[in-house]
Amino acid sequence: MSDKVYDLSQLEELAGGSQEFVFSMVETFLEHTPGQLDELTTAFRSGDMSAMGGLAHKIKPNVDLFGISEIKEDIRAIEAMGKEGAQSPDLPAKVGRVEATLKKAFEQLEALKNS
Repeated sequence: MSDKVYDLSQLEELAGGSQEFVFSMVETFLEHTPGQLDELTTAFRSGDMSAMGGLAHKIKPNVDLFGISEIKEDIRAIEAMGKEGAQSPDLPAKVGRVEATLKKAFEQLEALKNS
């Protein structure tokens, strides 16, 4: 498998050594975030900037908690553009990076969960 796109150190610190808590959070992330990502990309494609920004806002804490630093700035930019209702030329690239990176995180965390 390629290098991990996530870093659980912040989550592990929050868990205070409870692996059960870490795995519970991973479960919750894998249960909710893929649907939110699908909604975000659908909102982007349909030009619903407000919905896109709101979904980026929902996903952002998980990006931080799961240490997915590769898209930390992108998710914030998508959120801001959505709230402002203003697109920039690099919005499609940012959405594409967020989508690809989160999908890789889902695969890697699913493999971790099943190991």
